[in-house]
Amino acid sequence: MEKIKVLVVDDSLIARKYLTRILEESGKIEVIDSASNGLEAIEKAKSLKPDVITMDIEMPKMTGLEALEKLSKENPIPVIMVSTLTTDGAKETLQALRLGAIDYISKNDVLSFKTTSREARELLVEKIVAAKGARFHHKQHTATRTIAEPKHQEQPKTPIQRSKKLEKMNIKLVAIAASTGGPVALERVFEKLPKLNVPILIVQHMPKTFTGVFAKSLDKVSQITIKEAEGKEILKPNVGYLAPGGLQMTVEKNSQGAYHVKVSSEPKTIYTPNANVMFSSVAKHFKNNALCVIMTGMGDDGFKGLQEVHASGGTIIAQDKNSCVVWGMPRKPTETGIADFVAPLEKIPEYISKIVLGR
Repeated sequence: MEKIKVLVVDDSLIARKYLTRILEESGKIEVIDSASNGLEAIEKAKSLKPDVITMDIEMPKMTGLEALEKLSKENPIPVIMVSTLTTDGAKETLQALRLGAIDYISKNDVLSFKTTSREARELLVEKIVAAKGARFHHKQHTATRTIAEPKHQEQPKTPIQRSKKLEKMNIKLVAIAASTGGPVALERVFEKLPKLNVPILIVQHMPKTFTGVFAKSLDKVSQITIKEAEGKEILKPNVGYLAPGGLQMTVEKNSQGAYHVKVSSEPKTIYTPNANVMFSSVAKHFKNNALCVIMTGMGDDGFKGLQEVHASGGTIIAQDKNSCVVWGMPRKPTETGIADFVAPLEKIPEYISKIVLGR
């Protein structure tokens, strides 16, 4: 297997050396060079043509954000932001994602000597591998086209035989999950989504310091109120509940029969918050009154939970391959036929609106 060629960009010599060693020890990556600032990164990217770039944010001469914006316009190469995940760092990293970065990871976790640093280093390698095949379609509005529903005769036998049409259904809750490429994709969905008159649950793979900032960012562009979920909140219509970083979000029914959000540190999973955990809970409580959406992201988190949604009669929308930054999470639901609809990113708000509101 040909190694992935990476350019490491960081103003710290120690960080550059340590990142180089971490990446090359994986056996999957060759660090072809490094750069100490954004200006140097742009020049080296032109001449060396790396497969992926790891990019710091705060650097002299030209910041990571400035370099990223220039690269996105002139020389598109998949970029992973390696930054500090403070609240300020979260705002800058979200801006980097809007400018075209594929993903991000905490520099503190990767370069620390904590027991968690091994997992962070393995995750960085995984993100770089995924980034090599990533698409830049999330930066553009792709042409409108009709997406056919899955051919039901090709679907495996399941407890529910499907013949769903894109029309109004009795939906009482919408649940959405995403990972790599998700922050930008979710912003684009919520920019166009009308008030649905039902609650919305959202899982986006994010660290703890990010979710509060991201919830506020989504709230600014959405007609629906978006907030970071808290435990024991009664679900309200036209409110989107974003799972807090590092915690699981599920649904429970209280003694009065009202549904509320439960936030917990259990169960332990690789990705937390976890889409499988949320979708499984939604399937249990809302059955055929649930609409679940699986969007861009690496890995297959969400598939097992969506199998339960499918079996209980719930409705599933999967983002299509061409509009995903990484076609990981929607892949199995699409290929196994449990997704009732497969739609490009720009059509997902329309599909949700038609199914929930009939318009």
